[in-house]
Amino acid sequence: MARLYKCKKNNNMKMRYLKSIVTVAFLSMAVLFVFDSCSTSKKTATRKGDASIAANAPDYKKIKKEINTKGSEFYYPELLRRFEAVDTTMTIEHLRYIYYGAATLPDYSPYGTSSFKSELEKAMDITEPTQSDWENALSIVNKQLAKDPASLTSRFYKLNILVKVFGEGSKESIDAYNQLTMLFYAILSTGDGQSEETAFYITSVSDEYTFMNMIGFRTKAQALVHSDNGQSYDVMDIVDEDGSESKLYFNITVLMDSLNKMFK
Repeated sequence: MARLYKCKKNNNMKMRYLKSIVTVAFLSMAVLFVFDSCSTSKKTATRKGDASIAANAPDYKKIKKEINTKGSEFYYPELLRRFEAVDTTMTIEHLRYIYYGAATLPDYSPYGTSSFKSELEKAMDITEPTQSDWENALSIVNKQLAKDPASLTSRFYKLNILVKVFGEGSKESIDAYNQLTMLFYAILSTGDGQSEETAFYITSVSDEYTFMNMIGFRTKAQALVHSDNGQSYDVMDIVDEDGSESKLYFNITVLMDSLNKMFK
């Protein structure tokens, strides 16, 4: 597959250690976004293994209600319209409703990007892709985003392809970069990923790997953990670009609940 372009603007994410990454990103959020506590469980983790005590756990029940209520500032069609327009007045709470709201929709599929990625990789399995090849890849990505506009993975692919089609400094590439970053911050707002209590909440397996890619980590090992309180986690043994090893926690409860319903 052709090597994907890595946007230079995400260099601030590629810190040496996870704590540094999270600290810098949280400071960026404080400057860029206004936090709204009305729909988020914001509690401080105090004891290990109790996922009900979370940093910023998404309230899926409330999210589902709000995104389906016409007139609500979180009504999903309106949120998506603003997101596609790269509306810079959107708060981090709006972005959380976009990303986590997608997991409450009827057609939500935690593995929805699997077939899409296979199709895209087949289309891009070309030694020297032409402009036409890149445009074909863009068409594939856009079809996937029409089904799942809040996919971090699809947004990542789209950014890389747009750079090839229109150039790094084009409006299309800059807008795609901003949309990718907006979803990244929505995930980042849920915790710091350093324990079960402060795990990052994620809605698809592919987004886990895209998220780690964006902050410069590769996975050495992965373990699925089911806690006594009914929460599920992917625990990643990760290695940063300098070879330092640590663990990264993702709360994948919504993903596992969806799979369980499929096989009942």
